[in-house]
Amino acid sequence: MPSDSVEEWMDRFLAECEIDNEPADVPSRDERQAVSDYLQGRIAATEAAFAYTRDTIAEKTTGDVWFLICHMVQHLPETHDRLIELIRAISMLPNEPRANGSIKEWNHSLVDLQGELRDYWDGQSDLVRVNSAVATKDEYINLTTFISRLCAERMIHSQYFSQVVMYITLEQEEEARVLDAYLLAATRYLELMALGVLEESRGVGMSPGSLLRTAMDLGDVTRWQFWKLRLAVLGEQQDVKQESRNAAKRSLIRMIEVETTAT
Repeated sequence: MPSDSVEEWMDRFLAECEIDNEPADVPSRDERQAVSDYLQGRIAATEAAFAYTRDTIAEKTTGDVWFLICHMVQHLPETHDRLIELIRAISMLPNEPRANGSIKEWNHSLVDLQGELRDYWDGQSDLVRVNSAVATKDEYINLTTFISRLCAERMIHSQYFSQVVMYITLEQEEEARVLDAYLLAATRYLELMALGVLEESRGVGMSPGSLLRTAMDLGDVTRWQFWKLRLAVLGEQQDVKQESRNAAKRSLIRMIEVETTAT
């Protein structure tokens, strides 16, 4: 990864943050430097974890710890491997006292990350609907890819994400432009998490989306069956881009393979 890709993105990101956010929410220069040095191999993950979280102990909320990382995984997918190791190192930090007298238990931080990612992913899903920019779609897919990696590594609970990812991306009626982004996000998730999606589709889960509700009104159909049917339809839908159609076909094959192996 070119060294200036991280540095330049960090500079732009911090400048935008200082305009759009409260000062306490903006990653400090020390926090930024710790992450930058780690991503460029200058310091180890544990050292970066200590440096990155130092200000959080004194004055920030746990959610602020993940603010920079949530944005970085969207814009710099080449950092995903190392950011996963940084998150793992943060979760292994010793408990420390905070300024208000409470104790920060870093071994519980992945639960906080899970909540932050869920809220952030939901917001980005909505953004895709209203913003047609290619960059918005790419960033959304990068974020979904990173979440699927964390689920596959069992760093966050997949059941927290599997049904909501499939619900948002495959169960709603959307225009083709949105489907291109949603379909690629769903297929990225299924690449790593198809077995988990199968297992979790058997649970109670959330209410069905508009398309699935219509299918259920017409007959007995499970979520898993519907998602397979939806991918088969989208794989042939001409107003969806060829890249998305191909991804749908690959994911359908993957789901059939997992289903066959699991039964």
